[in-house]
Amino acid sequence: MGILDRLGIGRDRFRGIASTFNLGVRSPWADGSLSAIIWSDLIGQDVFEALPLTREQAISIPAVSKARNLLVSTIAPWPLRAFRRNDDGTDEETTRQHPWLYRTNGTESPYDRMAWTVDDVIFYGASLWVVERGAADKDGRRPILAAERCPIDKWTVTDGHILVDEQDIPDEEIILFNPPFEGLLRLGNRTLRGAIDTENAWTGRMRNPIPLVELKVTDDSNLTQEEVEAYVKAWAAARRDPNGAVNFTPPGIELVVHGDIKPELFQEARNGIRTDVGSYVNIRASMLDGTIGIDSLTYTTKDGEKNLFYELDVPFWSDPIEGALSQDNCVPRGQRVRFDKYAAYNLPVSTGVPTED
Repeated sequence: MGILDRLGIGRDRFRGIASTFNLGVRSPWADGSLSAIIWSDLIGQDVFEALPLTREQAISIPAVSKARNLLVSTIAPWPLRAFRRNDDGTDEETTRQHPWLYRTNGTESPYDRMAWTVDDVIFYGASLWVVERGAADKDGRRPILAAERCPIDKWTVTDGHILVDEQDIPDEEIILFNPPFEGLLRLGNRTLRGAIDTENAWTGRMRNPIPLVELKVTDDSNLTQEEVEAYVKAWAAARRDPNGAVNFTPPGIELVVHGDIKPELFQEARNGIRTDVGSYVNIRASMLDGTIGIDSLTYTTKDGEKNLFYELDVPFWSDPIEGALSQDNCVPRGQRVRFDKYAAYNLPVSTGVPTED
């Protein structure tokens, strides 16, 4: 049984809350297209558009998903190691590693714990672990026995106190990760909404490549409103058909096309979104499969981009985590916790059957 299970907010309770049997009647405040309409009607469209998007909406943006997955897949596999400073100023791994650094007691593995911690700090700018401590040692310090990530929707900060499921939790039973970033959902709201609009416009243009089509009546026929709507509906359906490039215009109706087809504008806009999202989360556009304007005298390689990613981009996220876990409330004074990045900078060791050359 994990720590969250003993607090009554473990996986079993989450499963009950998320059960499909409870979805028959939905609250107007729940996420979804219907709730968006209700919100915009209640508080106005301008105010609604200024509200931060949900994580579910943001992760549906390809550039955001790519950036999040890149950081998670890079940081989460790195093991945590404890080091101590020697008298000569050198650092070395402690003889006995703290078990909570490399194992968990609940259903969430250490990889999952770190993956969702990184996810939290990307989207919300903070993450929280709940810890279980043992008996006090001779120095009066209670060592950590286990640590689990607390889901972001289960804790809040009220009057300077952190509440977990509305329970006041002592400071010694939590580890707060608070990087110098307010969260993508808060800072990048305008960019994320623009990305969704661009994606919708791109999808609409692919369904209807011609910008604007006008069905112009050229004879003296007086069409009723119902007939006009029937023509428009029929043409709209025909354009979405796989064979929509071939169609028939009835006598007395002329097809008038307005605007030019410029798909490169959408390509530039979608590439610009990758650059903007990368700027928010401190990842270079090339790592997100985007392109940037590079001076003709500048030469970069794939290995160079990878090295810059590990040296300049990733530390913005990994250093605050290491710093929080190196506090005296996590490890004894004189020790610090760091990610073991050996696999990132060295070739993997072959695990196959050894053969002679």
